[in-house]
Amino acid sequence: MKGKLLLLAGAAVGYVLGTRAGRERYEQIKQNVTKAWNDPRVQEKVSEAEHFVSETASKTVPQVQEKIGDAVGAARTRFSGSDEPGPSETGQATTDPARTDRAVRPQNEFVRPAD
Repeated sequence: MKGKLLLLAGAAVGYVLGTRAGRERYEQIKQNVTKAWNDPRVQEKVSEAEHFVSETASKTVPQVQEKIGDAVGAARTRFSGSDEPGPSETGQATTDPARTDRAVRPQNEFVRPAD
């Protein structure tokens, strides 16, 4: 929808800038757009849309926050093997690959590198 509106707006701007009628036609188009925007029916629909978005957002935000929390918990469990925060979450970053690997992989999953 956003892409269609941008395309329409771009076409309108292109028409206005490229028209041979010049300033007179521009003023006429501007007057018609202003008249349409100020139409009570349009303003009623704008108000309805604002109300819908506000109402939907207030219902959706808690659900999204819950899903994000669940995803973070699942990722923490999967990658650390527990619900305890890892080194990066406690601010104790490490550059030792062995320590980093142990924090992510269980002890019994280590694979010996080929010689």
